[in-house]
Amino acid sequence: MEFKKLDINKHDLNKVSTLIYETELELVKSLFGKNQEKAQKNIKKLIYAGKNSFGHDKIHVVAGENENVLGILVSYSGDEIKVSDDTKSFLKAMGIIEFLKLALIGLILYKLLAADIKHDDYYLSNISVDKTHRSKGIGSFILEKSFELAREKSASRVILDVSLDNERALRLYERFGFRVHDKKSIKWFGEEIGMFNMEKIL
Repeated sequence: MEFKKLDINKHDLNKVSTLIYETELELVKSLFGKNQEKAQKNIKKLIYAGKNSFGHDKIHVVAGENENVLGILVSYSGDEIKVSDDTKSFLKAMGIIEFLKLALIGLILYKLLAADIKHDDYYLSNISVDKTHRSKGIGSFILEKSFELAREKSASRVILDVSLDNERALRLYERFGFRVHDKKSIKWFGEEIGMFNMEKIL
């Protein structure tokens, strides 16, 4: 298997958009659309567009035989993403009405729950492994490669977010030297939803 930049002409963008969608909080998924099929179409548009937090220029894949996508990493340094670029990309992907109805809610939720990214941070936005290839060390492989990318960017720390109920991921990241430095949550119909913000100092 190889770790490489996403190639929109070689790699299966349907698979990539599915893996991104699966990693998002249920409420944050509303950022992309009302149902999974529509959401994945919108994510795919964002991947194609580039220059946004889900653009092809921010995605690496773990590729197997015949460029089959086994896993993905969406990541970027703190000075690579601008709110204005994201807003333009989401507007173009969804149209203004859909954007106003859904994206603003999702963006507000994301800002409330996600880690605060400083300019010298390297943020791991989405890490996902295809269900048929889990428990084969691919997640660990992606993490090791993410540290290399962070060092290439001269980042002082690597940060990521973990859903409060994802104990398996929390344990994995702790094994790789991450620690919880903040917890952000909101009450939603009596249920607490949110994220642990984690960091690894380089």
